[in-house]
Amino acid sequence: MVINEAVSGLLLDERNPRFREQVNGQDEAVTVLLLDAADKLVNLAHDIATQNSLNPTDLPVVVEEDGELVVIEGNRRLAALKLLRNPALATAAAAELDEPLVGKFKTLQQIGVGPDSIDAFQADSREAARHWIKLRHTGENDGVGVVGWKSWQTNNYRRRRGSQADRATMFCEAVEVDFPDDTELLSNVVAVRQNRLTTLGRLVADPDVRRDFGFQFDEDAVLFDYETDDLRAGVSRIFSDLALTANGVSVTDIKSKDQRRQYVADRSEVLPNRANRLSTPRRPGEKSSLDLLDENDGGTSTDVRGGVSSVGSGVGNGAGSAGNRTSTSGELNNRGGISVKGRNGKTPPPENVIFKSLKMPHLNPRIRELLDMSHKINIVDAAPVSGILVRVLLELTVTEAIACGAVTGATEGDSLKKKVRQALLTLDRNCENPSKRDKSLEMAWTRTQDGDALAVQSLNAFVHNIHGNAAPSEVRALSQTFRPVLERLDQLIGSHVK
Repeated sequence: MVINEAVSGLLLDERNPRFREQVNGQDEAVTVLLLDAADKLVNLAHDIATQNSLNPTDLPVVVEEDGELVVIEGNRRLAALKLLRNPALATAAAAELDEPLVGKFKTLQQIGVGPDSIDAFQADSREAARHWIKLRHTGENDGVGVVGWKSWQTNNYRRRRGSQADRATMFCEAVEVDFPDDTELLSNVVAVRQNRLTTLGRLVADPDVRRDFGFQFDEDAVLFDYETDDLRAGVSRIFSDLALTANGVSVTDIKSKDQRRQYVADRSEVLPNRANRLSTPRRPGEKSSLDLLDENDGGTSTDVRGGVSSVGSGVGNGAGSAGNRTSTSGELNNRGGISVKGRNGKTPPPENVIFKSLKMPHLNPRIRELLDMSHKINIVDAAPVSGILVRVLLELTVTEAIACGAVTGATEGDSLKKKVRQALLTLDRNCENPSKRDKSLEMAWTRTQDGDALAVQSLNAFVHNIHGNAAPSEVRALSQTFRPVLERLDQLIGSHVK
């Protein structure tokens, strides 16, 4: 049961597993705890004094022995409380460590001494509490114990805009959108997000690295300075370098500016050709103006990069770029300032709403109404709302497919990850096989089933985590990831109910 007890009425555990052997008395217990990690105990006391509270989500555990309440879990917290009230308890440890510990705790007293009484869980005996204390201190225990957050999950919680980890996450999402069919690259992105996110963050935080590899940050978005194919070799090299568990690039290899400069120099052969740099950067997944002209004009257009034009001659511009062409529309494809237009006279903007122009006529009216509503919400203006709607529309569509029998192997009450898995396997029975799966479903599978199911983590965080604030680039990536799934499921439902 949970009790509230005065700090003065609680005893430290003289048989604490932190001690090499049982100590003799309460003062010695405090001394040994300080000798073990004095700085950490001072930091803990500072936090308690500042917050005037212990962590309410993690209660100390006490048992009654010989008429006294002994703390068998939470001894460092109790020691910190006692030291805040009586800094002289640090005298012996201060002398042995030759540190001014008494003075430090006296200084903390000026902030506060913490609560006079604390909540604690009272167990019937040490043996009754043994299982819970073991789980608290012996790691994950195959998921039964405390499972710590990975770096990208920690960043999702902290979500410090502009931090190295945040920028690394944004860059990963941008690459996933821009290279949806590059299986090897996507696999390396997953590995880096799981194990080397902070290392990637340090690398992409360097403006010279960004310039040479061809990308930039614009608030909550990543912009690319080159076409996808121009970027591919360099981007692939970054992620393959970091994904290697042995002989890969670690944070110590790129810690200093000189090291990062050398990293770039050693990879000069994979850097994009600066002659091909776009005067106007593009968003991930966005078709360039050159590509649009190719589609509209049968593969002929004028390609002018860096403000140097060559019209109709088929001769290069002297900067090493290939593909100067003639446009049948008569418009110059000039990235130096002249507008670039397709046959309809307009350059398509980046996706500003989720699932833009998507129609799902075979779904029930409620889902269609939500889809129509989502088309009225600008991603940049309301990214968190758009992120939630991506999840809602995905789950409702998959659930309807299950309810009507079009998708089997899952129930309406199953997790989103399982429901999406069965939906994808219904749409493509080879979805588990990287070499055989339908490439239009590649991103949906890798981001919901491989590794830590990053897309599912993000979607769930948008709804259930108050700190899961979506960035526009993240929402766009998820919209593009799941669009083919929704289209195919709508067709499947339509054929099934006929």
